[in-house]
Amino acid sequence: MPSSTNGRTSAFGQVEMNNSAPFLAVYRVKSNLRTAALAFLATGLIFAFAIWGRVKLGLDQPTIETVLVTWLVMLGTVFCALHAFTSSLRFTTDAVEKRSMLTVASIPLNEIRGRRQIAPGGGEANLRFYVIVPAHRSLPTIKFAEYHEFDDAFYDWFLSLPDLDEKAK
Repeated sequence: MPSSTNGRTSAFGQVEMNNSAPFLAVYRVKSNLRTAALAFLATGLIFAFAIWGRVKLGLDQPTIETVLVTWLVMLGTVFCALHAFTSSLRFTTDAVEKRSMLTVASIPLNEIRGRRQIAPGGGEANLRFYVIVPAHRSLPTIKFAEYHEFDDAFYDWFLSLPDLDEKAK
């Protein structure tokens, strides 16, 4: 039977944690990033109105490129803003969920095998990705960036999970 220094491990590899998860907590994208997403959206809208304003005033002729660029800018800025406002990491009484604009990935708390931390560029980047690894392949792996507003309760819980990177060494 596998062992864990941070909790008891069942025969199936599920870890019963000593520290409880931050129940009913919702961690959203940091407010400064949501503000930046709104500024990006406003810039995209100004760009689109400026281009189409020139067309409406007869200063430019509408071209395929103008239409495509305007729509791509609009869609890109709207997508970024929606992602910033819909992305969250949530804890229910029995699961952790990563929610985004189009998807929901959920792992029951008693089905978590451990955690990983990924630093792009070999650790030189300021951004870090966290990964919650399920005990079974049939469950999704939850990967999320450090741009959510996490509190000490989250870090205490996350660091209490078995470190799979350390075990792999």
